[in-house]
Amino acid sequence: MDNKKLRKWTITGIFAIFILASLWHFVYDWIPNGVTATIFPVYESPWEHVKLFFFPAIIFYLIQYFVVGKNYKNFIFSHGLMLVFMPALTLGLFYFYRNALMIEESLIIDIIINFFCIALGSFIAYKMTIAKIKLQRWNYVTLIVVLLLFAVNSVLTFYPPHKPIFYDKNIEAYGLDEGTGDLDHDH
Repeated sequence: MDNKKLRKWTITGIFAIFILASLWHFVYDWIPNGVTATIFPVYESPWEHVKLFFFPAIIFYLIQYFVVGKNYKNFIFSHGLMLVFMPALTLGLFYFYRNALMIEESLIIDIIINFFCIALGSFIAYKMTIAKIKLQRWNYVTLIVVLLLFAVNSVLTFYPPHKPIFYDKNIEAYGLDEGTGDLDHDH
């Protein structure tokens, strides 16, 4: 099978997901309600930023699947795995540079990390998609994990534990106004 089309879609996806994730950051500010709160980052905690990788990637991967991915048995598994890998790597690198390297939070470093994680995740997904190993037997498990991640993201937006990963230094709170459910605060 010719992988050129998949490779082009993968490269396009790196930029498409990065741009979509950048826009994703502001949608809740534009349309604050319960539905958008489950999909878009609501506040500035590290955890809420997981949504920047999860939902934009899902949108792109769905389009990519119907255009070229359905021709590859490993596509669902490999791209579903990246929905876990990219946010986990991003959080890991964020905490590494903040805590291990003792570097203050930096928008430039965050942007570089975000792009790097999207590019690396896309490259790994591409390699796994074209691999000779048969991974498709894990497709249903992958879909269940993706649905569980969506549910966890949604619940933790409204009811985050009082742990540093869920803390927004800008509003000095956890979650939507500390559990009041007020969706109309400044982001």
